[in-house]
Amino acid sequence: MPGLNLSRAEARDRADHLYVNSYAVTLDVTKGEETFYAKSEVSFTCNKPGFSTFIDAVGRSVISATLNGVPVDTSNFDGESIHLTNLAADNLLIIEIDGEYSQSGEGLQRSVDPSDGEVYLYSQGETAHIRKMFPCFDQPSLKATFSLTVTTPGHWQAVSNNPVESKVVKGDFVEWKFLTTPRITTYLDCLIAGPYSHVHDVYKGQKEIPLGIYCRKSMMAHLDPDNIFLITKQGFEYFEKTFGLAYPFEKYDQIAVVDFNFGAMENAGAVTFREESLVFRSHMPDKAYLWRANIILHEMAHMWFGDMVTMYWWDDLWLNESFAEWASYLALSEGTRFNGAWSEFSIARKNWAYRQDQLSSTHPVIADMVDMEAVNANFDGITYAKGASVLQQLVEHVGRPQFIAGLQKYFAKHAWGNTTLNDLLVELEATSGRKLDTWVNTWLQTAGVNTFRPVLEMHDGTYKSISISQEAPLVPAGSTELRPHRLAVGLYDISGDSIKLRKSVELDVAGASTVVTELAGEKVADLLLINDRDLSYGKLRFDDRSIATLKTHLGKFNDALARALCWTAIWDIHRDAEISSVDFIEIALNGLTGEGDDAIVNTVLGQLSTSVEAYSTESNRNQYREKLANGLWELTQNSKPGSDLQLLFSRAFAISAETNAQTENIRALLNGIAPELKVDTDLRWYFLTALTERGATTKAELDAELAHDNTTAGNLAYETCLAAMPNHEAKAHAFNKLLNEEIATSVRSALVAGFQRPIQGALLEPFVHLYFDNLTSVWESKSYEPAAKFVTGFYPSWVIKQSTVDLTNAWLNGPGKDSPAVLRKLVKESQDGLIRALKVQILDK
Repeated sequence: MPGLNLSRAEARDRADHLYVNSYAVTLDVTKGEETFYAKSEVSFTCNKPGFSTFIDAVGRSVISATLNGVPVDTSNFDGESIHLTNLAADNLLIIEIDGEYSQSGEGLQRSVDPSDGEVYLYSQGETAHIRKMFPCFDQPSLKATFSLTVTTPGHWQAVSNNPVESKVVKGDFVEWKFLTTPRITTYLDCLIAGPYSHVHDVYKGQKEIPLGIYCRKSMMAHLDPDNIFLITKQGFEYFEKTFGLAYPFEKYDQIAVVDFNFGAMENAGAVTFREESLVFRSHMPDKAYLWRANIILHEMAHMWFGDMVTMYWWDDLWLNESFAEWASYLALSEGTRFNGAWSEFSIARKNWAYRQDQLSSTHPVIADMVDMEAVNANFDGITYAKGASVLQQLVEHVGRPQFIAGLQKYFAKHAWGNTTLNDLLVELEATSGRKLDTWVNTWLQTAGVNTFRPVLEMHDGTYKSISISQEAPLVPAGSTELRPHRLAVGLYDISGDSIKLRKSVELDVAGASTVVTELAGEKVADLLLINDRDLSYGKLRFDDRSIATLKTHLGKFNDALARALCWTAIWDIHRDAEISSVDFIEIALNGLTGEGDDAIVNTVLGQLSTSVEAYSTESNRNQYREKLANGLWELTQNSKPGSDLQLLFSRAFAISAETNAQTENIRALLNGIAPELKVDTDLRWYFLTALTERGATTKAELDAELAHDNTTAGNLAYETCLAAMPNHEAKAHAFNKLLNEEIATSVRSALVAGFQRPIQGALLEPFVHLYFDNLTSVWESKSYEPAAKFVTGFYPSWVIKQSTVDLTNAWLNGPGKDSPAVLRKLVKESQDGLIRALKVQILDK
């Protein structure tokens, strides 16, 4: 019988025979701490009377089940699905079930606020988890209307996709009924319930849209609703204008929730956010506000692309997420104050894509989603950031006006339906007059990233010719793919203490070599930048003169996007073992002295840490740590007091400190030595974690800190500190807790963060064999999220030795040989990082 890992073939078989009219769902969440009552009344038709199928139902036990008034045999209920036989043309299925609250953020999650003991619920349906809240045909292609009724404690709020129809007090409880939704897919149906605080506003555009923001009572004092409402209204204005359609739902609520696995979830009309992504309880740099705005706009874009028009099956997950990624950055840059957002996309999101696209597990943008395990494993940098980059190329290829016109026709034609990529391509071909078959084949159905190199002929200080050499991807091995690109080439000159653009030309690049005819005869530039303006997707290389310029002027471009491109390229050159750690540290520290974009700075600081901890040899690592920390301490002291850069540099210094004197400076930062640096609650925990992993705190000090901050975030930071203590017992406690206990998503993440400290590689060595010994049992016994967290979180990434690579191969070729493809993929991806690190380390010997 089918189980939780629904296959594409099973889903297609159901969709070929069934049409779901409606769900009437009744929930009661007043039944205790472990279970809740769920009832589904499903009206559906079948085009083949007598057909047999199954409905997805996950819970502790079935209370009752009838199909067209006849009891359904559930004696063999396996906790995952219920078999249905002898379907009629018109069917009414009624199932009552004891549902189980989730601890993993899959289904109906139940969390307790430690500061006041209040209980909060939220549902997470994507990918196929709403079956854990109520029985349903849980796949994108079987859309339906939903009518939800829920009974809650009397002091709670309840939020779902549509507005409340009625609210009836029944003693100590309240029964909430919500208006029936339009036709949406199962994973978008939702419930959020608890004593949430809330504020409201209205957007007035093509229609009036009631707006709400909800968060836990204990976090309400930290909520800044004016800023969130502003971005929300700007987003609606931009998307209504761009998409040519009014917002398709009746309201728009945004809810901050805890124990959440993602950044946010696009539930129709009721978007859930990881709490720390929406509510800032401490001072945050401007990049955090940019990122929050991006998440808000990403989820909003889904209201049209994903919610109103939905993919038929998860093969088009990439299109769903890529579109939202592309649309959010477009709206950020053109509809909000974050007009430089594309530089953040370039250095952060595309870096993610380039890394993913060079792993042994790389895959085409259109992935082969054979089942739900494959789907869960492909929420990655290719699906999001490479896909968005490819869409950007498609916009350049067909023309932006033609692309927008095609989108508008697509939305109008397929509203409330299911589609495939081809449905969008039909409209784009019609509006652009271009056939897109070849473009789709090379960009969407092949894997890997191309590399661009300049080939220059110069005479008397001018370019005789400039050609762009395009190289096939190194991964996957044997690739010969040379793609068509629409890109620009820029010439930049040093002017005083900055670098300024002289000339930029746009052209089509194809094949192994393309001549840039428009730049012939130009004076030789201090920097020649291929893919200027970041229109395409590819690895960049430089000529010698440009490299020399970057060594002295990397942070001094007038244009943030050009700087981001160069930072990304230098990092890629380092990762490809073309420059050593000592070279990268020198280039990066020099560049950071002039870099003012905090999103770029934040990314580069993370890269510096990786360079020192992973790409340097063990014999040189301590001196590089000291050198890096000295450079970061100087940057901290030279930063404007109270600035975002001061905050970022001080944090980076704290985790880089090597000597006793540097550790004492972490303590000094904690005690407020840095002028105007606001050492608030979260920054205190950050410094305490850095001190703890260096053996410079006591448990008593951490206990006292927790007593002052007995909140969800405080308890998580405390768990991280305990796991970061530099002793075997602390590591064993974290490892065994994840291995043996059912714990909340946020606690898992906190423990992994404390366990995996780069400077504690020697302490982690005893756990290498334990990790491989438990991989299979963990995967078989836990649901996807906690299992995947164990696999990726406890992989010995900081035991950077050939022996770790060899042990990984031994597992892949031995006990893990026949393991599920997704498990092997996660292990192999982690190993790829080690293999790359050892390769780069060769330069450091």
